[in-house]
Amino acid sequence: MSETRWVDCGNGVRLERGVRCRMSDGVELVSDHFLPPGDVPHPTLLMRQPYGREIASTVVYAHPIWFARHGYNVVIQDVRGRGDSEGEFYPFRHEARDGAETIAWLRKRPETNGRIGMYGFSYQGMTQLLAAAEQPEGLVCIAPGMTAHDLYNGWFYNNGALRLASSLGWSIQLLKADARRKHLRDASDKLEQAWANLPAQTAVLPLRSHPALRDEKLPQYVLDWLDHSDPGEYWSSMDVSRSVDRILVPALHISGWYDLYLKGSIEGFVELTRSGGSEIARRHQYLVAGPWVHIPWGDRAGAADLGREALLDTDSLLLRWFNHWLKDSGEFANEPRVRHFVLGENQWRSADVLPESADYVLYLHCSSKANSSKGDGILSAIAPEKDEPCDVFVYDPEVPVLAPGGAAALAGSQRGKRTLIRQSLTAASPARCPAGSPIAVLPA
Repeated sequence: MSETRWVDCGNGVRLERGVRCRMSDGVELVSDHFLPPGDVPHPTLLMRQPYGREIASTVVYAHPIWFARHGYNVVIQDVRGRGDSEGEFYPFRHEARDGAETIAWLRKRPETNGRIGMYGFSYQGMTQLLAAAEQPEGLVCIAPGMTAHDLYNGWFYNNGALRLASSLGWSIQLLKADARRKHLRDASDKLEQAWANLPAQTAVLPLRSHPALRDEKLPQYVLDWLDHSDPGEYWSSMDVSRSVDRILVPALHISGWYDLYLKGSIEGFVELTRSGGSEIARRHQYLVAGPWVHIPWGDRAGAADLGREALLDTDSLLLRWFNHWLKDSGEFANEPRVRHFVLGENQWRSADVLPESADYVLYLHCSSKANSSKGDGILSAIAPEKDEPCDVFVYDPEVPVLAPGGAAALAGSQRGKRTLIRQSLTAASPARCPAGSPIAVLPA
């Protein structure tokens, strides 16, 4: 059990560590509070996360001390069942009520002037949306990054297929913390061994029988994710896919072209713009779409060097966002609704609405010898001018195609595109396919 203690962070910033907040069901959640210089009340920034409040997502955000020096109380809270907080952790299930009750508690603290904003990415982004849908008094704005408002379609499943690599890897990461918290040595050892060789775990089939996931003393949420392979009440009860109209506050959405939750981030922005629960919410949804992977947000994406233009100062952007809404500075008034990085040009562009995506068709081409990287099979946007010979290709699941994805799930731009396209033609289907056929319609 943590005890509240004060730490001098320099330049007048103080840290109150281990502050406890009691929820309505008696569970106590623990947070660290960074207070700016002086004794007058200030606006408060809240981040709620399951990965340890000491980290505070500083892999992509400035340290809370930086925001405190700019005149904000910053509260980093361990969600229920994680870190020093009490209770049982079940991802997403308790975040709406716990978030709203935390905000109500913060508004009563003497250092807070009653105006609260939330920030954070990934899981921390979903905690913001869930809390906002509870319409807590005092929550003025949010800034969800790299997340999804629809867990089924935007997080776990893609067109009905489980996002295997990301879901399995995250499951093992979460369960490792659960096993350590519950002092389950055997379960912890199995999970650590699986974590040490993540790509191999996708070969353990059926997945639900994976020995590292099935310990009866571990929480069952991962098995629940696998069992609920169709959209429905299970998923919508833990997200805001059916309650977007309850969100009344402006939001600054941050997304990455190479992030696994890109679709979820953009659809959340679109849905809140269309169906937010207030005029101010609908008019004040903003989207930043950068050339980034989930972590970090930099100038590299896979093998591509995107130049210094890609290094958008998201911390300063957030500061202007919160100054505008929590301090009435007006400094975000002229910001574009959409700011997006154009790949190829490696430049930022602005728009008042999300640019329409253009569809294009890819065609198979070959002279009946597409097999292997030495073959002549290609994908092209140019339709064939005449019929081309048919070809046959065979897929062997025990010898998967080498590509910068799959079990390893390497994100970002990769070199060797032409070779990889040729290889992909050898493994697309155990079937006979006429060359020159249109095989895909993709968003530009």
